[in-house]
Amino acid sequence: MKRWYLLASGFFILQGIEAFSYIDRTLYGEWDGKPGDKFSASLNIILIASSLLLFGRGFPRIRTIRTGAILAAGLVLFLFCTAAWSIDPQTSIRNAVLYGFVVMGAIGIATNLNIDEFMEQMALLCFLCSVASLLLMVLAPAGAYGETGDFRGIFPQKNILGEAMAMGALASLHGLRASARGRARHVIFLIAVTIAAIKSQSATSCMTILAFCATDAVTFLMRKGGAARMAGMIVVALALPFLGFTAIFPDYMLGAIGKDPTLTGRTDIWHYVVLYISQRPWLGWGYLAFWSTNNPAAMDIATALHWFAPQAHNGLLEMLLCAGIIGTSYFMLLLCRTVFVSLQCLRTPQKALAISALLSCGGIVLVGISETVLIVPFEASTSVFFITGLFCERAVRAVRGRHAKRPHFAASHRVKLHT
Repeated sequence: MKRWYLLASGFFILQGIEAFSYIDRTLYGEWDGKPGDKFSASLNIILIASSLLLFGRGFPRIRTIRTGAILAAGLVLFLFCTAAWSIDPQTSIRNAVLYGFVVMGAIGIATNLNIDEFMEQMALLCFLCSVASLLLMVLAPAGAYGETGDFRGIFPQKNILGEAMAMGALASLHGLRASARGRARHVIFLIAVTIAAIKSQSATSCMTILAFCATDAVTFLMRKGGAARMAGMIVVALALPFLGFTAIFPDYMLGAIGKDPTLTGRTDIWHYVVLYISQRPWLGWGYLAFWSTNNPAAMDIATALHWFAPQAHNGLLEMLLCAGIIGTSYFMLLLCRTVFVSLQCLRTPQKALAISALLSCGGIVLVGISETVLIVPFEASTSVFFITGLFCERAVRAVRGRHAKRPHFAASHRVKLHT
């Protein structure tokens, strides 16, 4: 198969959004603290093989994304180093290995595919996952709902479903933005993933999808000019005070939409997490090691809360726990650098890509309010963040390369005319 790399990319996406969870729990069951099983180990092996194959095929073109690739590799190296001071070194090393192959796969996708191919795959696969989840709800509802009654579909948990649907919405909007062809298909994709996200009642993901759609609508109006641009400016002027009020007084907004102001107990976790961050502020407790059942600090929090929290439920706090101020600063550097290169990409013909990359960064900020972001290998937003950022660098370098060739061509042309 000449285009086998598309299959490898498709598996990379599905594993990244944890779309095989239903098969895993059907075969092996589920319980708190469940270790890896043969099925999950097999999926990780296939992911590693896919990443290696994608990386190997695209390596001759890695110079087109070399800065982003070097920075991502530096992050993986730091995550490995955290094992030296980790509360659970084996957990840190194991997860750092997986993170490394996720980064390698992202580099492989950015050097083998074009952005439209990747986004089309992402939109289609998230759509199929949303349909499968909704069908499961009808045909086998016991498997579609978690122990707490939350709709999770084929995914392990409702928030993971919501985040996957948010990335599906991002990809569907890219398809609408990038080409006039297939718009009806992408509208259907967008509707399906939005329905699944709403059904999950993941407020963060629904808010993210709404933000994606609103930003895309305003961008469309601003680019039209005339009365449409004026309408877009009015929308922005009305939205900014609302967003500012929501950021300063989030309790009012949460109450208005019927949500617990403590974000279902998340703010209770944050109080304890901040205390433990202060104990190891610079380097953290080791990559994804703090919430190990072998860590007495994690068990103390579980005792105080009367339930075991597997994460800090906040992107920034989880980074500080895992990697300290130094590691968190590196993550912030990558985020700021992606925003910068996305803004540069706006000056290229790949404007649809630039907007998607900026929306990806914005989605990470929104999701990070109540969930982990960028720090866990298998998160939909993690791989999309790296891939869109690398594609932006590739687009910017391509334009610079064409500009660099033009003066030489013009000079040689003038010499020929003079001769």
